[in-house]
Amino acid sequence: MKIALCQVNPTVGALEANKNLILNHYRKAVDNGADLVIFPEMVITGYPIADLLYENSFVDDNMTILDDIAGQTNVHLILGYIHRENDRLYNSIAVCVNEEQIYRYDKILLPTYDVFDEHRYFTAGTELGLCELEIAGQNIKIGLETCEDLWDDNYDFKVSAELKNAGADCIVNISASPYHELRLQERLGLIQTKVRETGIPFYYCNLVGAQDELIFDGQSLAVNGNGDVIGFGTIFSEEIIYVDSETANIVDLPEEDREGEMVNALVLGVKDYFKKTGHKEAVIGLSGGIDSSLVACVAVDALGKENVHGVSMPSVFSSEHSKDDAKQLADNLGIDYRSIPIPDIVDEYEKTLQPHFAGAERNVAEENIQARVRGNLLMALSNKHDWLVLSTGNKTELALGYCTLYGDMSGGLAVISDLSKTDVYGLSKWINEQAGFERIPENCISKPPSAELAPDQVDPFDYDVVSPLVEAIVEDRKSPAQLAAEGHDRELVDSLYQRIRINEYKRRQAAPGIRVTKKAFGTGRRMPIVNHYRGKNS
Repeated sequence: MKIALCQVNPTVGALEANKNLILNHYRKAVDNGADLVIFPEMVITGYPIADLLYENSFVDDNMTILDDIAGQTNVHLILGYIHRENDRLYNSIAVCVNEEQIYRYDKILLPTYDVFDEHRYFTAGTELGLCELEIAGQNIKIGLETCEDLWDDNYDFKVSAELKNAGADCIVNISASPYHELRLQERLGLIQTKVRETGIPFYYCNLVGAQDELIFDGQSLAVNGNGDVIGFGTIFSEEIIYVDSETANIVDLPEEDREGEMVNALVLGVKDYFKKTGHKEAVIGLSGGIDSSLVACVAVDALGKENVHGVSMPSVFSSEHSKDDAKQLADNLGIDYRSIPIPDIVDEYEKTLQPHFAGAERNVAEENIQARVRGNLLMALSNKHDWLVLSTGNKTELALGYCTLYGDMSGGLAVISDLSKTDVYGLSKWINEQAGFERIPENCISKPPSAELAPDQVDPFDYDVVSPLVEAIVEDRKSPAQLAAEGHDRELVDSLYQRIRINEYKRRQAAPGIRVTKKAFGTGRRMPIVNHYRGKNS
């Protein structure tokens, strides 16, 4: 049989638009000879939809859309939607043909960890999804799974094995599986393990596109009963992947490119965030540093250079090379560039506050005035021109609180908030290598990082040492004792752990960030703001 895996990019809540998206791809697949057309998990509603499920009539509307789609089928269609029955909600698969829905499967394994919270919303299914269909003149028993049903190693119920035991000829898994770095090999390895265990083909159709902080990468897969890849979807792209179940052709997968993947994930995240929220243009504060330079490159690739505005806001502490680097970056990218000096504004702030600061030594309070003036200027430009501010803080800075609330943290989207400082350098070098010239001026990469809020100031961290330790604490959940046992300086890891702990209040007020690692700040990491646990002895 000829199978079409439609990895598409729906929009959460845009039910009519999603219906048209589905039908357009379905008709194209049928016109190209598909015997079975497959779409991702919750494709009618978009994913994740969170408490939108509780909106009056939302679930009913999505079921009406399903009826509309089913009524236009003549070739077998498999797709995801939300089903309601007896006041319970199910994450479900519909099988449709000949103008009606002929079968329903309710997702059995409901993930409740990291960014997933499906037990909050859904009731788990209790029946295997084994559906016998007459396709291309033969009766085929298809085993149906939804996303987490594949990831059953940590569950007592083994969905794939049970489907095989029940007589499935193949397995179809529809997914909304979010991206993180090098995700393909993880998924492929798991699918091939299931194929080795069952001896039957596996067809995996994944969502593509961005929703708030999550990126869905597509990379749908078709694996034959020998474990060979016979179909593969392009990363981060809408696409129909056509697969002949009898083909002998094996597909070569692309080589892994971690930095390239992450850059393209960020580009998709920015592009879809703007498209789906209705924004057109972005504004970025350009300091001449590496972080804002990387954000500007991503924005240009996502939105086009004509829709990106760079603003330099030098203070009395801004070096000449920083001002020159910001201007050079803007010239290299071809974006609108403007300079708004801030010394006079900062002076007025300090004069106003002088009676209230009398007798106190100059400290971070005066330094942060500069950052907050810049934040206010960017927000004023945003309000006046309807430009969305892209904040430029990286994950290491956010973890350690080396950022200013209502200053450099101001913005509508935190583009690189899930990139460590070392990854910021790595991705910036990759961008220049791919361009064949210095899109990002070499001086932005090679000079010591500095916030330039005080004379001769440089960042107080050796990022080559600190960034991996921050990742170990945040992503791997390692305690100071564990890190010290691995040979790291105990005083340093204690200090980093405490910085991460006490700065949760800042991260809670940050703009949404684009997730590209296994553990990002945001919905996947829910830590209390009031937290007296110090982690020193565990």
